[in-house]
Amino acid sequence: MTYKAFIIVFLMGSMIVLTGCWGRTELQDLDIVTAIGIDKGGEEVDNRYRVTVQIVNEGQISGGAQTGGAIKVAPVTTYSNTGSTVFEALRKIAPKTANELYFPHIQMIAIGEELATDGVKDLFDFLERDHQFRVLFPILVVREDTAENLLRISTPLEPLPSAKIIGGLEFTKKIWGEYATTRADQVILHLGSKGTGTITGVQINGNVEDGNQLSNIEQISPKTEIEIRGIAVFKEGKFIKWLDDDIARGATWINNELSNTIVNLDCKSEKDSIAIQIMRSKTSLKASIKDKKPVLSISVREEGHLSEVHCPMDLNQFETINKLEKELANETKEEIKLAMKAAQEEKSDIFGLGEVVNREDPTLWKEIEGRWDEEFFPELEFNVKVKAFIRRTGMRTKPYLNTE
Repeated sequence: MTYKAFIIVFLMGSMIVLTGCWGRTELQDLDIVTAIGIDKGGEEVDNRYRVTVQIVNEGQISGGAQTGGAIKVAPVTTYSNTGSTVFEALRKIAPKTANELYFPHIQMIAIGEELATDGVKDLFDFLERDHQFRVLFPILVVREDTAENLLRISTPLEPLPSAKIIGGLEFTKKIWGEYATTRADQVILHLGSKGTGTITGVQINGNVEDGNQLSNIEQISPKTEIEIRGIAVFKEGKFIKWLDDDIARGATWINNELSNTIVNLDCKSEKDSIAIQIMRSKTSLKASIKDKKPVLSISVREEGHLSEVHCPMDLNQFETINKLEKELANETKEEIKLAMKAAQEEKSDIFGLGEVVNREDPTLWKEIEGRWDEEFFPELEFNVKVKAFIRRTGMRTKPYLNTE
């Protein structure tokens, strides 16, 4: 056999042995789902859940449906249906779409407040069973509204509403620090097994029907907006309370999830006249045992910069900076206390403090674990220590107002 003949035979044999992409699915045969909304469907078992999917209009996103810069087609489309399970509802949606629903690019799941109130402990089973879902995306609770309505709102600046919501969530965490991102895997861990935990909230401001129009993003000031707001507290898998403002930030501090925020301080008779930007914060939790009862110690170390001053003071003086650091520490301490007391009133250990006690004394924890939420956590003694440091005062050491 000649060399050329050998090569021909080898190539023909390779064609038989090598497999091709026989199981592939072309992109044009898929409908990419960016968000899922889950609401209460009704009282009947066969429509327990109402599920909404938000699907990308690929042609619109790529610019194919734009003429002269004017938007002619919505960037996303939503479809809804009901079912006794989430997957049944998703299967019922499939005939409404042109192609196969594709889930690996989901950016968020939203849950309506009514469903959250009824309970979500067994809701997330489908996420862990299906290989298409990557449980690193956030889960949000829609305040006083449905997830279906949330996914129908058109958003300015970002063509994909789900991307706008997630961008707002990440920016809020980075700049304001009140609300942490509650990923699906974290929610499954806490709510799925223990039934206790928190989920960040999202709110619709304005009329839903106005937000469902493309005209909502053609105006300088949209009529309907979406805002990240509040922390939903869960007990036994059911939503029981919203935490807002300073209480929500106190909860973020306890969970050691605060990276950046602005704390306002009073200056004599001027309320909230000093702004300090927290740049770094670290929280440590430790338990000790006193008279066979756990005692919690919360320690916070934070550093910040002086951002704005609206009262007369001389920042060249060490005493002035030292006083501001003490006031900053006291403000942080008060917010943490507010968050702890709010959780204790609801008898819901949303911070996972029982695990801190377990690490300190496993034997005692075995004795009190069954009574922790109802008996021990509401009466838990806790101490808060905060060390605050102001590292910079900015380019100006004296405010525009004259010092007294």
